[in-house]
Amino acid sequence: MDVRFMRFSIKYSLLALLAMGSAAQASFLVINLPGTSTQGNWAGMTAANYPGYPTFFTTNSPWPNPIAQTSGTGGMSLNKTSGNGFPSNGGGIYSAGNVPGGGSYAISAPTALTSLETIVFQLEIEGLGSNWTSVASGISLNYNGGSQALAPGFSQLISSTPLPPQFGQPANRFYVAYQWDLSSIASISSWQLNYNASEHSIARAIQINQGDTYAAIPEPSTWALLGIAAGTLLAGRRNRRKEHDSCA
Repeated sequence: MDVRFMRFSIKYSLLALLAMGSAAQASFLVINLPGTSTQGNWAGMTAANYPGYPTFFTTNSPWPNPIAQTSGTGGMSLNKTSGNGFPSNGGGIYSAGNVPGGGSYAISAPTALTSLETIVFQLEIEGLGSNWTSVASGISLNYNGGSQALAPGFSQLISSTPLPPQFGQPANRFYVAYQWDLSSIASISSWQLNYNASEHSIARAIQINQGDTYAAIPEPSTWALLGIAAGTLLAGRRNRRKEHDSCA
């Protein structure tokens, strides 16, 4: 292989890898499930958008109503089941620490996607410390009105971004992803996804994907490898074009 081509390929592969890493920190994974699927998102969960919900001084009070997804399809809603938590002025569901324990939440779909085989749950959450599994914990799924508490078969930290210290502790913004393989369950007509948020954490965005055909979502490292491959192909194409032009 031409040495110039190798150098050019490496250069663009590294650029592609860096670009993929930056994109991962800025958003959720892009989920493209085979078959029929739905996607629902929650964002803009502020006190201004949801008046009448608890405040810092009434943080452990129940919510007057669940918060419906703000975009997409699936007919899902988010509710607090216990503990602290309210739409904050800062732009997210804040699980305060003035009453110890954080908050517990449930995302419900009264009518599941027909022939449901997989659910992908992604969460953008800010919290104290560097351990993402303690900031968002107790992730489980119930279906058909039961209490099965199915743990996700896949859980992954997508990215972690340091934030200014809070309450004398380091703070981070985490993007995390979870997936359930439900293909062995005969029929799911409804479901409820449960999670806990630690004290002083704030959930800024949520994304739920349902699919009627299970396929494992790529891990973030796979996206990086795809970025390298794409960069190499791009480098080769441009290099061959330059060689063709020089010979013309």
